[in-house]
This record gives sequence, C-alpha cells and structure tokens, in this order.
Amino acid sequence: MSRTARIYFGLLSVLVLGWVLLRAQTVVEFGCGTHWLNLLGVTAVYLLSHGVRMLRLALLTLDRRDKIFPLIAAHALTAFPSSFLPFKIGEILRLAAFLHVFDHRRKALAVWLAERFGDVATISVFIVGLYLFNVSVPAAMRMVFVIFLVTSALALAGLFAVAKIFVYLNRHLVLVSHTAHGLALLKASHALRGLELDIYTSVRGRLAGFLWLSVLVWCLEIIALSLFINRLSGGELDFAGHFLSGLLGSLPGGAWDATDMFGLYQSLALVVLTAVFAAAAWLAARIKTGRQ
Repeated sequence: MSRTARIYFGLLSVLVLGWVLLRAQTVVEFGCGTHWLNLLGVTAVYLLSHGVRMLRLALLTLDRRDKIFPLIAAHALTAFPSSFLPFKIGEILRLAAFLHVFDHRRKALAVWLAERFGDVATISVFIVGLYLFNVSVPAAMRMVFVIFLVTSALALAGLFAVAKIFVYLNRHLVLVSHTAHGLALLKASHALRGLELDIYTSVRGRLAGFLWLSVLVWCLEIIALSLFINRLSGGELDFAGHFLSGLLGSLPGGAWDATDMFGLYQSLALVVLTAVFAAAAWLAARIKTGRQ
C-alpha cells in the first residue's frame, strides 16, 4: 500500500470515528421515535443504489478487468467524505481516487465523465417526465429545473460538437501549422480526441446496459429518500408527491427539511460501506504482500 493510501486511510478512519462519536446518539434517538425496520429498509435501499453504482463502474471497466475491484473500492472509500461536501464538490475527490487507480489518467477521466453523462441524462429525463405527466412542481424549484436542463443540454451538445470539430482541427493543424503555438494546440487536440475514444471504448457494446444501470441508480436513491419522507409525513403524499420529493432532495438546492435527517441515515449507510471496503482493501493488500 502506497504512502498516499496510508495517509488517506488514516484521515478516513479519524473522520469515521468522529462521525460515530458525534452522531450515533442522534441516530439512535431518532430511531427510537420511529420504526427501526422501516429505517433499516430505507438504509438498505440506499446501500443498494451504491451497489448498482459499483456494478456500473465494473461495466465501464470491462476492457481493464484488473482495475475493477480497485475502482469499486475507490468509489466506496470516497463516498462517505464526499457526502459532506456541498454542490457535488465531492466528485473531485472521487476523480482523484480514480486517477490513483489507473496508470493512464485519460482512462480514469473517461470513466468519470461517462458516469456523469449517465447521471445527467437520467435526471434530465426524470425532470422532463414530471412536466409531461403534469406533476405540480414548487415554484422555488422550477428555476433550478430549467437551469439544470439548459446546462445539461448545452454541455452534452458541446461535448459532441467539440468531438467532431477536433477531427477536422487535427487534420488542419497537421497540414498547415508549423509554429510552437500550433504544435501545442495539436497536442491538446490529440489528447481530447484520445479522451473521446476512451469514453467510446468504455461504453462500446454496453450502452444500453449502462443507461439502464444509471436509471436504476437514481430510481433507488429517489425511492430511498421518498420512503423516508413518507415515514415522516405519515403517508400524506401520493406516489407523484413521493417521487417529486425524492427527486428534489437528490438535487443540489433541494429545500426539503426531511433531507437533513435523511442525511444521518445516508451517512450511516456510507459508514458501513466504508468499513466493509476498508477491511477488504486491507485484506487484499496483506495477501498481495504475502505473495511477494
């Protein structure tokens, strides 16, 4: 195990132990006032969503099967600290872990971008579905939905447009550019073209499965949160209301009071996930050392 990994494991252990000491009593007190089996069921559904995320990562890494377990472990061991960072900043930590796993950084970035594409596409479909089925959306969240849809559409369209433009830009630079600036631009263009090919390789022949897993990931996360809200609301919401509340709570800026309490059980599930994969990673490192 590398020095960087040891330092990270040490910091992660301190963070987990600190959370347990500070939050365990709150979780127990809240659980005593509700039905423990229901809350454990919600936690299990949320854990299952992370299991599907890991399966999606394995699907994206079938061309590098030796990296499947390290990549899944990287996801599991960064999920807990990432959950504390606002506005999805934790994705930077996940990307850093992916970069640590792969020898070539471009492959790590390709897997990470493919994941983000699946998430953005799935949430966009869900949002459009709310409007198609005339589900009432709170006025405060309509602008969030519009901004998310417009940003997602522009980003996805820009990604495909840039990919096509760089094919012709490469040819032009090879034929006419002889300056240092032109060569630097050619290298950047070649690197982006390589990234596009790595993304294509990651999903080639598996696109349908990848999209279905992306839908399943978000369905499970939304179901977990909506079931939790249903427990607090006493079953006052209908199915559309549950789905909407779960979707709103899953998006940055979702103003739902119940999500704060759900965050405790989300963190509890991630602590369990962290403990399991930390033990697995330690055991794998010991076995590898023993063989050497």
